Amino acid sequence: MQSNWIGRSEGVELKFGLNDGDVTVFTTRADTVFGASYIAISCDHPLVCRENLPKDRADEVLRIAKKMSEIAAKGGANVSVDQGSSALGVFTGLYATHPLEATRKVPIWVASYVIPGYGTGAVMGVPAHDARDRGFSTKYGIEGSETVVGESADSPSAEFRAEPGILLKTPTNGQFGGLSSAEAISAIADAAHAIGKGKKVVKYRLRDWLLSRQRYWGAPVPVIHCQSCGVVPVPEKDLPVRLPENVELSGRGGSPLASDEKWVQCKCPKCSGPARRDTDTLDTFVDSSWYFLRYLDAQNANKPFDAALASAAMPVDVYVGGVEHAILHLLYSRFISKFLWRTGAYGSRNAIDNKSILEAVKLREHGAPYGEPFKRLLTQGMVHGLTYKDPKSGRFLRPEEVDLTGTYPVIRATGEQPTKSYEKMSKSKYNGVDPTTAVASYGADATRLHMLYLAPPQDVLEWDTQSIVGMQRWINRLGRLVDTACETPPIGSFDDAVCKRAQWSREASETYRQTNIAIQRVTEALNSSFAFNSAIAALIELSNYLVTVSDRSHPTYAYALLAHIRMLSPMAPSVGEELWETTVKNNYTSAFSNGSVPTDTVFKTEWPSLDESALKPRTTTIVVQINGKVRYKLEDMD
Repeated sequence: MQSNWIGRSEGVELKFGLNDGDVTVFTTRADTVFGASYIAISCDHPLVCRENLPKDRADEVLRIAKKMSEIAAKGGANVSVDQGSSALGVFTGLYATHPLEATRKVPIWVASYVIPGYGTGAVMGVPAHDARDRGFSTKYGIEGSETVVGESADSPSAEFRAEPGILLKTPTNGQFGGLSSAEAISAIADAAHAIGKGKKVVKYRLRDWLLSRQRYWGAPVPVIHCQSCGVVPVPEKDLPVRLPENVELSGRGGSPLASDEKWVQCKCPKCSGPARRDTDTLDTFVDSSWYFLRYLDAQNANKPFDAALASAAMPVDVYVGGVEHAILHLLYSRFISKFLWRTGAYGSRNAIDNKSILEAVKLREHGAPYGEPFKRLLTQGMVHGLTYKDPKSGRFLRPEEVDLTGTYPVIRATGEQPTKSYEKMSKSKYNGVDPTTAVASYGADATRLHMLYLAPPQDVLEWDTQSIVGMQRWINRLGRLVDTACETPPIGSFDDAVCKRAQWSREASETYRQTNIAIQRVTEALNSSFAFNSAIAALIELSNYLVTVSDRSHPTYAYALLAHIRMLSPMAPSVGEELWETTVKNNYTSAFSNGSVPTDTVFKTEWPSLDESALKPRTTTIVVQINGKVRYKLEDMD
């Protein structure tokens, strides 16, 4: 996702001559330069002005360019980057000289598919090798398209080929005929560079981060403006710049800080002359992009954080956020963290002279090298709410407009059935849900388990309170299971029993196996996949199995029940604590490690450890079929 957002492209800049200057285009397919039949420029390109355009074309070009600019500002559909046939275009009346063929002239067009403000603002049009260019040239009747790349050097010239291949051995390709696309790109770049008409470059789609805001909250930009000295940074001794407290928030636009002249006026740190503070504040993302470092040393009054503390703790194990965070906030966090790491503010570069911690720091960085702040990204899915619409107008209906007392919902005003759908929660759709209502009705743990069970955290969750009652029933069954178990205390401890594992009954062995299956699934879900719904499903399966166990005095049963409570507790802390308290009061925990376990809270106990040897079933069932019908079932016992 971030690779696409950053948009790293390796290509070639080629200079098409124009009068006393050049039109520079960027292309990743320099191998097709001999097939270029036009140049497309953006509506804000420097050539799009009356001074640079032919007099007989200026009015029309400027009119259409203005239209393109207006559409681009609105994000209109006519500005297409995929389909040239739907793009706006206008011929400028200008011709440029081909960088490697001095006698060849290429027409220059303004095209809406060239993104304003991006790159050089100019691309070459190669209709024989680019679908967008082909659509644009067909729409506007641009001639001169010729296929220059084929499947082989001597293959017949096809009408269109988008894929790289071999440059055809034709007069048009000259000395480059017979080269592969990759070879030709490099050779053409070198040839253009030798005559001052091109070079290899790396471009990025990523744009600059505008981090100033015209609002009160946020850290003030630490800059002072002086008429004599220009822009001067606030000296380190005067940092941080504190916000004024008596600021009027008028809502009229502009920065509220600008209204406080007493705060704005100051002295220049360089010349001591009159100066003014910058009245913008930093985007709050600037602060939240490194807050995880500050959390490690939040009370440090001398510096942002202690290098040793940060080096020992970084990188963060998991970054949890919405999809929009994965594009913006995560990108900013990576930028700031990498800068701090490279400058030695923390990490292995800071610990290079401290051999006692260097290896430990390098081990931590193994999962996120070169200053990457996070080992793993977990993007949260959206919570969708039940939404009602008027079937005729499509208008979103308020809750009070829908009667839900009958078998199906009805619009109170018309008696019609509304259209139902699950959509992203929004005030305008009247489908928001107050979680405190569900908590008050069903309890916090039941509500939490319900949410975790509905879908994995990265998927869309369709909110429905009707099935919360299922979690309530499961919690009640767990309570009864614990109460019943406490009436039949285990005979002996589990640690003693495990030494005599070969003497266990089939049921005891299966209980231990089912427990370890649950431990494996829940541990993997909480540590790696974060599929909490799978973890809860594993616990439900284990509790359903425990209900069927006949010999509940065997220590494996107590081990299974106590492991179940511990695994449940992170997702249902109140229920887990209460169930654990019940076992402690009834001395049921004595079956675990000879009673040497914390009794005041379940959260001080160790997480159940996985015994992989227990995962293998003791019996294997062999089904015997005769003529497609099951005749026998044989059990092979380990």
